[in-house]
Amino acid sequence: MALPPLADAFAALLAAEQGPTALRAAPTWPASGPSSSTVTDDVVEQVARRVLERLSDRVVSAAVQDAVVPVAERLVREEIERIKSSIK
Repeated sequence: MALPPLADAFAALLAAEQGPTALRAAPTWPASGPSSSTVTDDVVEQVARRVLERLSDRVVSAAVQDAVVPVAERLVREEIERIKSSIK
């Protein structure tokens, strides 16, 4: 069974929340008929390539800094505390 387009699925959910009158005007789900959108490996590759092209060094650097710096600082503090406690 093919899934409906995302817009149709959201329209059906909205109609269900609005009550029985809105349900009569809502698209039917699951949608009947074959789905025309097929995701192939080629499409996935194209999307991945476009995403990588749009990522700049600045964005990657900022993301790494946001993730790595706090962890590194915590590890250094913990190691200093471990060394201090072993000296006592």
